[in-house]
Amino acid sequence: MRNEIKKNYKYLISSQKDKDWGITVNTVGYEIIEKNYETYPPRTGHPEQFFFTPSRGRKLDSYQLLYIIKGKGIFFTSPEDSIDIKEGDMIILRPNQWHSYMPDKKTGWTEMWIGFEGVNMDSRFKNNFFNKEQIIYRISVQDNIVNLYNQAIKVANEEKAACQQYLAGIANLILGMTMYYDYNRCFDTVTEEQIDKAKIIIRENLLKGITAKDVASQINMSYSWFRKLFKDYTGVSPAHYIQELKIQEAKQLLASNKIKIKEISFFLGFDDITYFLKVFKKYTGYTPLEYKKTFYNS
Repeated sequence: MRNEIKKNYKYLISSQKDKDWGITVNTVGYEIIEKNYETYPPRTGHPEQFFFTPSRGRKLDSYQLLYIIKGKGIFFTSPEDSIDIKEGDMIILRPNQWHSYMPDKKTGWTEMWIGFEGVNMDSRFKNNFFNKEQIIYRISVQDNIVNLYNQAIKVANEEKAACQQYLAGIANLILGMTMYYDYNRCFDTVTEEQIDKAKIIIRENLLKGITAKDVASQINMSYSWFRKLFKDYTGVSPAHYIQELKIQEAKQLLASNKIKIKEISFFLGFDDITYFLKVFKKYTGYTPLEYKKTFYNS
């Protein structure tokens, strides 16, 4: 971002074809609000549906990711309730959610935003990837996210063919990165190192019949606590992680016409081929033979 430019934003339209993509972007931009400003938001340049008076608040009919990369201020969840916001905070606004916000007059702030809508985004929120009660994500100022906003502004201003698909990808990536940085902020370095070490142990001993309890023992942790931390960190249990890796290995081995399914089962540590068949179908939706015929034309 160039300091001499105080604002740069674009409001966009989308076709039905764009909407069929599943995500459309309606606005993207940044604005520098200097300290001791007279009014907020500035009175020019913004369409009526995006303009608001802080004392009255507003509702939008789309999602918006508002990123504060300098300064501080306040965010209102209702006329009576507020949250302090500062540099490095990402604010996720949902459709029809009343809100208001404004920078501190002593500091001003620099804000970046991207607004979007579509069924693909609706599914992210309906499937509880984001806590309905959480609005502020304290992810710090991430240069890669700032660069994405700047790239989005560039693409929007050029408004070339298929720019909506490009912008949709950026919006989706910013949302995913917000989840990534916020989620990992919950784990301390020691926990990260222990789980990373556990993953290495699993991969190095995958074909030696290692169990989740064995891994917990090797990193000097009780199994119950290890299982909880591993699932919190990765989203799956350690036993599930081990099985997934074995199934990935099985898929690769099925590509060979020289290795029988029974041999693959034994190689991966499944003493009972019936159990191997059951696990394979659970994770892939196919039996090994069906998978081989479908994807390797055997």
